[in-house]
Amino acid sequence: MKKFLIKISYTVLPVWSIIVGLVLYISIYATPRMTGDIGKLALIPFGHSYNATLEKNIIKDTLFSTIKHKEELASINVKILTIGDSFSQQKNKGYQNYISQKGISIANCYCNLYSNPLQYAYNLLEENIFDSTNVKIIVIESVERNFETNIMTFERGKIEPPKENKTKAPNKWSISRARDFILYRLGYENPIYHANLDAGYFESDNPDKLYFYKDDIDFGTGIKKKNEAKVQYVYNTLRQKAYEKGIKLFFLIAVDKYDLYQKHIINNEFPRKTVNEDIKRIIGDNSDIIFSKYNLLPLIEKQEKDIFLYNDTHWSYKASKIIADVICKKIEQSAGN
Repeated sequence: MKKFLIKISYTVLPVWSIIVGLVLYISIYATPRMTGDIGKLALIPFGHSYNATLEKNIIKDTLFSTIKHKEELASINVKILTIGDSFSQQKNKGYQNYISQKGISIANCYCNLYSNPLQYAYNLLEENIFDSTNVKIIVIESVERNFETNIMTFERGKIEPPKENKTKAPNKWSISRARDFILYRLGYENPIYHANLDAGYFESDNPDKLYFYKDDIDFGTGIKKKNEAKVQYVYNTLRQKAYEKGIKLFFLIAVDKYDLYQKHIINNEFPRKTVNEDIKRIIGDNSDIIFSKYNLLPLIEKQEKDIFLYNDTHWSYKASKIIADVICKKIEQSAGN
């Protein structure tokens, strides 16, 4: 027994001590400092100072309403209704807040009501949930990396089920998180890619470092040729359905973080992304499509900092302001026609 205990003391116990120490480090030090969805996904303790600096410039209150139950849509009375993914769910930091600040009534559909914003928007119009008497304009937003999937899963008459909420509060006292921490540091299974930029584009400790979601690339870097006809079909179908209800429809394509900064990655070995260019080529440069990439890219070229968030896959309040201005200008132009 004594020999067995001695053997454990210099074999198993050191390994166990390392594991326990790593779990303690992640749980006590790292987890509270994992800010932004990138920090939480990749287990990076970015800290709180970056977010705190930006928060000083953000509207404190959420000025627009959020629709969390489909039944609420029958009684709304707003100029603009937005239906989108996580880029439309940024609350006081979102583009809707800056539109509302201009005195325009606006409501947003909570994204857990659906999986595909294009499908959900069509279904609401088809079911006569509302018309131009209580909603004047619909903005359908889709992030670039999910655009083709949203197009290809769209079907007239298809029931759009609510999104399954699979997000769970992470167990910070977890050996599996310690395992992930080690694997990510060794370059395995990490959901986040990183690269070096040619200048400082963030007010952070590493201003020339780009962290971005791997799905920005892994979900495809361009629209497949075989899917181009479906892109045109879905676009025309949604426009026609909105027209029948007397509602003006705008499509907002939220640019991926990688796409916006890809030209400024040093020795970029990732593939070139062309989704926005492909959509523009397939559908045309129509006034009802808002390509956020082309609205934000000029600021990147001027090395404007924090257009996207350093520690997150989403754009910042600066981009939200710009997109809000673009939408409002589009509305003014459409009213004049």
